[in-house]
Amino acid sequence: LMDEAYNNIPIIKLWHLLLVPLQGEMTDDVASRLMSEVLERIYREGSSGLVIDITGLWIIDSHLCSVLSQISDAASLMGAQTVICGMKPEIALTLETMGVHLDNITSSLDLEGALSLLGVAKPDQRAARRNRTRPGAVARAPESR
Repeated sequence: LMDEAYNNIPIIKLWHLLLVPLQGEMTDDVASRLMSEVLERIYREGSSGLVIDITGLWIIDSHLCSVLSQISDAASLMGAQTVICGMKPEIALTLETMGVHLDNITSSLDLEGALSLLGVAKPDQRAARRNRTRPGAVARAPESR
């Protein structure tokens, strides 16, 4: 029972997105559960984007890469774009050396970049965008009477 609770996969709803921070070691069983739980949540929440943050993973093997590709493909069929973020240099190099490709997956260096790719703007960008699009946002001198 304790092991089952320990292996819970956090799936965080953030507006129209789902954020899945992966940590530690992913067993094949946990990876398979990840796929079904994430796809079920996309369906239930009507999410348009999925961020899988792999910063906390110790290692990524070819099976997990396959699972991540399957999640991304299935999510795409359901209308959600997937972005993976947090790829460490040594993991990227290992995957490249092994010839493993994450097809159809957009990647970003960090969570902030991933959110930006999915349309979430930083507060200062939001304010700038709002000022550009709001009619009469240009500061004017008061009219003299």
